[in-house]
Amino acid sequence: MPTRKSDLSTSLAFFVALAILAPMLMAPGCGPPILVHNGESIQDAVDSAQPGQTILVLPGTYTGTPGDAAVVTVLKSGITIKGNKNAVIDATGFDFGILVGPNLPLSPAGCPPVAVTDFHLNGLTVKNADDSGVKMISVDRFSINYGRQIDNFEYGPFPICSSNGEIRGNYVSGSHDAAIYVGDSDSVNVYDNYVTDSVAGIEIENTFNSIVSGNTLTGNTGGILAFVLPGLPQPFTDQVLIEDNHIFDNNRDNTGSGAVAQVPIGTGILIIGADNVTVRNNDITGNDSFGIAAIGNPFSFFDPRIEPFVDDLLVEDNTLSGNGLNPDPLRSFTPGADIIFLPDVFDPASGTLLLVDPDPSDNCFTNNAYDVDFPPGIVAAFQCI
Repeated sequence: MPTRKSDLSTSLAFFVALAILAPMLMAPGCGPPILVHNGESIQDAVDSAQPGQTILVLPGTYTGTPGDAAVVTVLKSGITIKGNKNAVIDATGFDFGILVGPNLPLSPAGCPPVAVTDFHLNGLTVKNADDSGVKMISVDRFSINYGRQIDNFEYGPFPICSSNGEIRGNYVSGSHDAAIYVGDSDSVNVYDNYVTDSVAGIEIENTFNSIVSGNTLTGNTGGILAFVLPGLPQPFTDQVLIEDNHIFDNNRDNTGSGAVAQVPIGTGILIIGADNVTVRNNDITGNDSFGIAAIGNPFSFFDPRIEPFVDDLLVEDNTLSGNGLNPDPLRSFTPGADIIFLPDVFDPASGTLLLVDPDPSDNCFTNNAYDVDFPPGIVAAFQCI
């Protein structure tokens, strides 16, 4: 009997699938994927997984055991969790959707040692956590890519004391602190995310060697923040590249608490006391208070380890327009502008001068398209040589 075309197609599909899966199935220390069906437990799959194994979460809504801190807790290395956006972790009633590493408090004494390596989350929707969608503590080599994190109260992706990671291609919204927060970390990069309806879109805090590139930030209180805050393990933010981002109409009400409660409504990029920050080739429009602002650090009075001044700032090739037209009357202590540069330290509540930068000449601006700067002429006064 002649072979039917449908039989050939089925056979071909089988062998293609086998060819794709074979390397994974044969890799040393790597078992076949663990499938989690709707109604089953992602935590059970994590508990049974071996290093190098992938957990494939099928479409459905997943929650955890009442009383646990997180729907899913990962305390072992080499785990990958995958699923499409219809695989939903509903963290209602939990602090975290996914917790990776031990949930330890931070202090100026330093970060805890690395607890988990090689954690990867690809896809899924994580929503409604009381704190963070995905919190990671002391994780080395990780990725949080191509997922959705929605209405997690404080943060979406939240790596702290972590290193060598990326957060890429996610949709994040509805956070009352930072939608994407990177804190006390090293070499964590944030690429190509769409961030909206949050207080801070992306916050790089007490972190070094970080790239923030290709992101779209709109409808937040502030787009991108690079801060140094007191009382944390690393008393500096250093070597940050902010480039090729689209930052527009970030004029949402500020519903935050703590440091982010002071972020003016209508912030494009805000740099406070960070060093070696390059702001390059960003499109920044329609932010009511300012497009880019870099200021000395008033939080330095609460931590003697903090050097308060902005050093080695480079702002180049940015396009700014329509910023500063309606500055926040409660939180802005300057007129609105496309670019604000105040190298000295001022009281953000009153505008009172507190400390004078003895030599701000290491900061510079070049080839930016803008309409208004503050103080007037400050950009021309700090041209790159």
